[in-house]
Amino acid sequence: MTAQSAAPVSPDEQEALDTPELSAGARFRRRFRRQYPALLALGWLVLVVLTALCAPLLATHPPLEQNLAGVLQRPGQGGHLLGTDDLGRDVYTRALYAGRISLVAAAQAVAVAVALGVVPGLVAGYAGRRVDAVIMRITDGVMSFPPLILAIAFVGVLGPSLTNAMFVIGVIFAPRFVRLVRGSVLSVRQETFIEASRSIGTPTHRVIRRHVVPNVLSPLIVQISLAAAMAMLAEASLSFLGLGVQPPDASWGSMIERGFRYTAAAPWLTVFPGLLIALTVLAFNVLGDGLRDSLGREERRAA
Repeated sequence: MTAQSAAPVSPDEQEALDTPELSAGARFRRRFRRQYPALLALGWLVLVVLTALCAPLLATHPPLEQNLAGVLQRPGQGGHLLGTDDLGRDVYTRALYAGRISLVAAAQAVAVAVALGVVPGLVAGYAGRRVDAVIMRITDGVMSFPPLILAIAFVGVLGPSLTNAMFVIGVIFAPRFVRLVRGSVLSVRQETFIEASRSIGTPTHRVIRRHVVPNVLSPLIVQISLAAAMAMLAEASLSFLGLGVQPPDASWGSMIERGFRYTAAAPWLTVFPGLLIALTVLAFNVLGDGLRDSLGREERRAA
């Protein structure tokens, strides 16, 4: 009589058995270091942030300096690394300073979305019933409108400015966070440790703070990374339409809008900021995928 073969062990379970002394954070760091595309994306984002912060040190010309005698110069011509625009301004310098505005705009939109979406999601998921129904119907109503059309309408009422545009984008993205947080709360609300904490009389706010919120943080971090990419694209779209950052300031989106008029004569005016937007958005998405894979494994193991 042969012994019954043991059930196969998944790589995640085998890793937990091989490294029982490591904490969850240490296992996450160990797994994330194996996500080479995510590490490359993180390196690019760090580089973009550092160059934006050090723009005054890296700039070769003042960002608003005009040279009407040297308009539309090619990259490398006249001491301009990426050429000049239609007013003779250095494209390289303006791209550095525009990166500041694009990153700040994405951060503003994500901050508004998190501020407006996390708390209602927690309340809807934990309270349930009528409260959940009311919050989710409001969320569904907001998500039923086309995001860009709704943003254009609000910016048209509030006035074209970067702050107004990013506030509207944050409001539009907030329902995504509401649904994400609500789903995460629903998945842990009936867990044994939640029931045990309730049975000993732990206040609701303490249960949420100590037991529910930590289980929401992992998917929330991933969603923040993905929302930053969408916010940067939304800012570029609104700035291209003239509803975002206003002259003389510039973002990568507004640089594309201005260079679009001279696509045939000076294609570099749209190519360089377009590449920066594409690479940065791709980096945010790849980083989000890497975080999801690393954090998701830890959540599945805990389950």
